[in-house]
Amino acid sequence: MINDKEFLKFEEGFFKPYFEKFIEFKRGKGEKVAHSTMIRLRKLNNSLNSYHENLISTKMVEELLAPHDGLSELERQYIVSNLRQFCSFVALLGVDAVDVPRKYMRTVKSEFRPYIFSDTELQRLVNAADTLPTARRSNTHKLVYPVLVRILIGTGMRIGETLALTRDDVDPLNGIIHVINGKNGVSRYIPVSESLKKIIWDYAKNIDMAYGNKPFFTSSYTGGHLTYDAMKYMFPKMFKVAGICTASGKTPNIHSIRHTFCTRSLEKMLKSGMDIYTAIPILAAYVGHVNYLDTEKYIHFTEQDHEYLLQKESSLRSLFPEVKI
Repeated sequence: MINDKEFLKFEEGFFKPYFEKFIEFKRGKGEKVAHSTMIRLRKLNNSLNSYHENLISTKMVEELLAPHDGLSELERQYIVSNLRQFCSFVALLGVDAVDVPRKYMRTVKSEFRPYIFSDTELQRLVNAADTLPTARRSNTHKLVYPVLVRILIGTGMRIGETLALTRDDVDPLNGIIHVINGKNGVSRYIPVSESLKKIIWDYAKNIDMAYGNKPFFTSSYTGGHLTYDAMKYMFPKMFKVAGICTASGKTPNIHSIRHTFCTRSLEKMLKSGMDIYTAIPILAAYVGHVNYLDTEKYIHFTEQDHEYLLQKESSLRSLFPEVKI
């Protein structure tokens, strides 16, 4: 039984019980159904029930997905994604529902283009973190930043998730990072590569892991969690030392490291021969995306044409980047 307040707003009709099953199914898979998704599903339920039918016809799909004023293409693609999934789901339960044609699935053009670091730039950033100058008050930063930079590069974790880590959240022995209540309330386990596991292990030996509730990355000034303000101060310095800047001459956004991880990981999975509809859910789960559309955008930042990559057959290798020591 779904108790969400938003679900109470679903209009009664033939499809409401199926939406309840659909939401329970998604949650049963461990998928986070965000509040924004519930709102979209409510609107879809109400639209379908307005037809007073016990099926989903081609005509209904065409009308529901027709462009109209006030609806952005991005929002329309969310509707396409939800309707496509829902039609497939109810068809399995015996409801007469058509498949949503692929012609409705379009690339949403965006002006946003993240800065994607080259492998050489990432290595220079690591070197800059390793050679930070000493400070008069404390040298904690010389211990913290080399590991912090490598974790961001090697896992694509969000900055807030990384800064919120406690020592209990990190398992150096098995190379597992536990993100608790990340963005949209999503918790997940992140396995790391062998090279990053060694770096975390060495770092853990230099801090007292027995105090599990203490920050994994500590501020040298407060003794509490390292802050985002501290990172915003330190990272531009490291970018400048590493000689990394955007086309406009500015230093990249720290979050671009996450964009780079997602792009490179997706590129690597596709190169291995993995189908794109298999790769996207894997990457989405790893980086904590609630909606697959958030992951699909990285297809367009890869260096190679993904249609070619889908045709290429090769054995599946390691999926995520190694972090060089």
